[in-house]
Amino acid sequence: MIDLLVHRLSLVPIFILYSRLIVIVDWVNPNTGETVEFHRLKEGEVINVNSFTNHSFSFRSQNDTCADQVCRAVFITVNDNDDQVIKVKDGLEIQHRDSKNKASFSAADIVEICQSNAEKLIAGGSDKALVMKGMLNCVEGAAADAIQKLTEEKRFESTLRESISAKVENYTCADTSMETTKAKEIRPWKHEGENVTRNVHILHERKGSNIHMLENFISEEECNAITDAARPLLHRGTVADGKGGSKLSDHRKAMQAGIRVPWEKEEEGDLIARVVRRLYDYTNHATGYGLEVEGQEDLMSIQYFGRGKEDQAPDRYMPHCDGDCNGLPHKRGGRVATMVMYCDTEGLVGGATNFGNSGVYVKPQVGAAAFFSYLDNETRIHETGFTSHSGCPVVEGRKRIAVHWMRIGVDKDNIWSDFDTNNVLKQDCEED
Repeated sequence: MIDLLVHRLSLVPIFILYSRLIVIVDWVNPNTGETVEFHRLKEGEVINVNSFTNHSFSFRSQNDTCADQVCRAVFITVNDNDDQVIKVKDGLEIQHRDSKNKASFSAADIVEICQSNAEKLIAGGSDKALVMKGMLNCVEGAAADAIQKLTEEKRFESTLRESISAKVENYTCADTSMETTKAKEIRPWKHEGENVTRNVHILHERKGSNIHMLENFISEEECNAITDAARPLLHRGTVADGKGGSKLSDHRKAMQAGIRVPWEKEEEGDLIARVVRRLYDYTNHATGYGLEVEGQEDLMSIQYFGRGKEDQAPDRYMPHCDGDCNGLPHKRGGRVATMVMYCDTEGLVGGATNFGNSGVYVKPQVGAAAFFSYLDNETRIHETGFTSHSGCPVVEGRKRIAVHWMRIGVDKDNIWSDFDTNNVLKQDCEED
């Protein structure tokens, strides 16, 4: 059997041979389809291959009885996933594993090993009922070990990612010339309610976490309506205190005001209700959460002001998660998505939204919005820190944003303020 590790520029597919035959690996010219002999693999050999995504290789066997006759060929194509391993077994059976499908292959390996051991015991005359019981124990034990290993790897990767992110946070924010991260893809989104199409920049996309930037999401008149409603309510911003409440903190320096969304005026064309309805429509489109507006949080207007490069305590928001980012199941009433809408950037230097763990950087642009979600809609499991973000220091000028946090598990009878900052119903705490 041969293992082949493949690189896509920086990607390294690994080829591994688990066969007694010599296997010839050919590279397939993507322009002409012609094959060029690349390597001859011997039993147990492991080779690393530098390759581009979407390049193909063929595998053909040549044994002693075939002499120079070329036997049938099997083809594989390098994808853009990480940790690619191509295993070649007897009969040119090919297994192409990568970071996305390795879990299913691990399960197949466990069953195959346990089944093989069981067949040997039965062939040796052992009691079939006892062997089957032993096989089940074998699978359960191996699966538990595999799950523990994957959990430890996931925890280590998350810790490492966060450690690296924390070290580069100040360097990233200090480079005020940086532009928004280049989109992996730009998709059109047509808002049926307004018959308007907007461009969506996909900056990060995983099953449990997404980061998008939407062009021209909020209008000047909508921003002005939010600013006017917030003006008499502004106060110093707070953070969660870990005990279910909130507190002032140097980690967050900004002025903020919560604005009740006047849904009763939506049909009259109220500007605040209009933009909030739009952001719910987009969130449901992007995530499938099926969120309703009843019981949701107020819209938050937040203002940051720059006081020059010499300011030792600039307005900023240190790295944090808006909801849970611990890889645990969703708790009723908790946040699952955020929309940050950029309303004013007059004279702004700094103030970017930096997703350090994802390598995503959003430079404020008037009218644009940064959307991010942090719950897998199928498993209801929260992500593990990819949407942790900061508001970089505002060095000069001002940044005025409108932010809305969206929740699952609230309704007209259990509104967002009925839950503390640990997502526990305050009524339950009082009863305890």
